Amino acid sequence: MHRPFKKFIAPLVGIVAAIGMSGCSTTASIESSEQLAKRADSGETVVFGKFRLIRNGDEAKLGSGLFASGANLHLVNLAGGGELIAKVGRDGEFAWALEPGNYEVTAIGFDNRGEHQQADTSFTLAVSAEHAAVYIGTVSLEASFESGYYGFNGTVDDYTVSNDCAADCAARLDRLGLSRDAMAVALLQEQYHVARSN
Repeated sequence: MHRPFKKFIAPLVGIVAAIGMSGCSTTASIESSEQLAKRADSGETVVFGKFRLIRNGDEAKLGSGLFASGANLHLVNLAGGGELIAKVGRDGEFAWALEPGNYEVTAIGFDNRGEHQQADTSFTLAVSAEHAAVYIGTVSLEASFESGYYGFNGTVDDYTVSNDCAADCAARLDRLGLSRDAMAVALLQEQYHVARSN
C-alpha cells in the first residue's frame, strides 16, 4: 500500500489534540509476556506491529527516553466503542490488547521537537477473535519540517504499510510468550484517501 498525501500541520495542533483527547481512553504498548499475562482471560486479541517516523529524511528515535519521540495511533471502534489512543512503544514497536471487531485508524500523532503533531489517516483494522495475535504491519510516515515564525511548520509527505512479518514476528511473539501458530496477518487497509488541509 502506497498512497502519498500532503497535509499542513499547524504549530498549535498539540493544543487542539489535547482538547480533542478528552473523553478518549488510552492504552500503552505491551512489552513483555509478564505484562500480557496480567490481561489473561480478558477475551482480547493482541494487535502488534511497528511504526517508523521518517523526519526530514532521517528515522526518528521512538520511545520514552530523553531524546526519543512519542507516537500514537487513534483508533475508533466501529461498533460504537469510542476512541482509543494507542501508544507506540520502544523502537516504534507496539502491541495492544483490543476487543475483537472492526476499527478505523483515524490519525497518527507524534512528537516533533517538543510539539505534538497529528496527521489524519483512514485505515481499517479487523481484529479477529479466532487468533490470539494479529500482525498489522509496519506503518512508515515521512514528514518534512522547517522552522517557522510560530514554531515548526511541516507536511506529511507519504505513508506506507508494509509486511515485515518475516523479519519481525517471531521475535515479537517470543517476547510476548505467544505461539506463531496462534497468529494471523491482517495488514492495515486504506479505507479512502485522506488529503485535507487545516
